[in-house]
Amino acid sequence: MIVFVLAVFFVGITGNEVASQTEGSAEAFYKGKVIKMILPYSPGDGIDTWVRALIPYLEKHTGAKVLVDYMPGAGGLLGAGHLYSAVKPNGLTVGALQLTGLVTSEMLELQGVKFEVEKFSYIGRIDVVWRILFASKASGFKSIEDMRKATKPIRWGCTSTTSASAVDIAVMSEAFGLKSKITTGYKGSREYMTAVMAGRELDAISAYIPGYEKYVQQGDLTMVAVQGNRRFPDFPQVPAISEFQPLNPEGKKLLDLLNVLIDAGRYVVVAPPGLSEDNRLFLEKALLETLKEPQLLDWAKKSRVTASPLPGTECKKLVNRLSEIAPKAERPKLKYILTEKYF
Repeated sequence: MIVFVLAVFFVGITGNEVASQTEGSAEAFYKGKVIKMILPYSPGDGIDTWVRALIPYLEKHTGAKVLVDYMPGAGGLLGAGHLYSAVKPNGLTVGALQLTGLVTSEMLELQGVKFEVEKFSYIGRIDVVWRILFASKASGFKSIEDMRKATKPIRWGCTSTTSASAVDIAVMSEAFGLKSKITTGYKGSREYMTAVMAGRELDAISAYIPGYEKYVQQGDLTMVAVQGNRRFPDFPQVPAISEFQPLNPEGKKLLDLLNVLIDAGRYVVVAPPGLSEDNRLFLEKALLETLKEPQLLDWAKKSRVTASPLPGTECKKLVNRLSEIAPKAERPKLKYILTEKYF
C-alpha cells in the first residue's frame, strides 16, 4: 500500500514537472525569435491599424519580435491561402484575417479559395463590431415589418457580394421574405451611406455604426435593427434582428448562420493547420493578455473600436458551428441566395 501511494505521489510530481516544462519550453522557444504576422490586405486597412496597435504588447507577452508581412490580393484570399498551405506550422508565422469574408468565400466556393477555414489553428479573436440596418428618412421604413409590407423592391447598396453588408442583406431578405434589390460596386461605406441619406438611389444599407450616430440623432437615418442576437448598448431602444419572426424554419436557420458569423468576429489571429498545442496555447494566452492592456484599451476607445477577445478554442467552436448550419450539400442553394437572387 505504501509503495502504491509513493508511486502515485511521484507520478503526480512527474506530471507537474512535465506541464511546467511544457509551458516553459514554449516561452523559451519564442524568446528572442521573430514572429511574422501575415496581413492579406493593403497597408492602412482596418486590420493593419489594429495590428500596429497590438504589436508592442504582443512582443511584451511573447518575448519575440513581431513583423508585419503584407500580402494583399483577391480580397484576402491570396494571403490566407499562403498561410494555409505554404507556411510551416512552427508557430513563427501567423495571420490576422477577416473571418467573415473568408468563411463566406469558402461557402460560396469562390475560385480563389485554397483553404478550409475550420482547419486553421485558431489563436484568438480580436474584435466584434456592431452592424446596423439603416434606412433613409425618405423610405419611411422604421421596422422590419415596414419592410415586409413594401410593394416595390427595397434598394440596397454595398461594395461586393462577399462583403459583410451583402451577406447581412441577402440573409435578411430571404429570412423575412423582403422584396430586395442589392446594388454592388460602391467604393466603401461612406459612399453608400451618402447615397442612402440622399434617398434617391438607395433606401437602406447594413453598416457599422461608428461615425454615423449624429445622422441618426439628426433624423437623416433610421436605425431599423441591430444585426445579431443582442441589442446595441448605446441604442437600447433598437431591436435586434433575432427579435423578429422569420418566415419559416429555413429562415431561422439563415438567421442562426448570420448570428454565428457576427459572434465569430471581424478580425481573428490564426496559424497554419498543424500548429502544436503547446505553441498555440502560448500564443493564445499572449493575445488575450495583450487585449487586456490598459493603454491598448485606451487607444481602442479613442479609435472607436472595441476589443472583444475570445480564446482560439472558442473561435474554432464557432467556425465548426457554421459548418453544421451550412453543410457542403446545402451550399449551392446558399450560394444562389448570397450571390444571385437579390442582385
